[in-house]
Amino acid sequence: MSKDALKVVVLTAEAQQKFDECVAAMAACGFGADGPPLNTTFAEIEDFGHEVAQLVACAIDERLTQQHAAHFQKAADCPTCGTACPLKETPTERDYQTCHGAIPLREPVGHCSVCHRDFFPSASAIAD
Repeated sequence: MSKDALKVVVLTAEAQQKFDECVAAMAACGFGADGPPLNTTFAEIEDFGHEVAQLVACAIDERLTQQHAAHFQKAADCPTCGTACPLKETPTERDYQTCHGAIPLREPVGHCSVCHRDFFPSASAIAD
């Protein structure tokens, strides 16, 4: 999916309902069930909204990267010699810095018995 395709997010009716419930729950976490008190400034409301947006963005990034990594579960070709290599049972985990914050990135690792090198098959599919 291109960056241009990401500009419009269309939610299903069910997703919209869950989103609305999530927004209500997050707002209640920040300001209680009755909403912001009378003396709350718009800047305070906006700051809270941005903090929640960063939480949501990181959660979505983490979920989608985990789903993406699941595509690389069995074997991958070595990027050096092209040999089909099995992937290790346990993925490597590292922090990946997004524009909204760090997320854990669990990457499958391949090992080429011909080149004697480790590689990350998902690395070519992740662009900064």
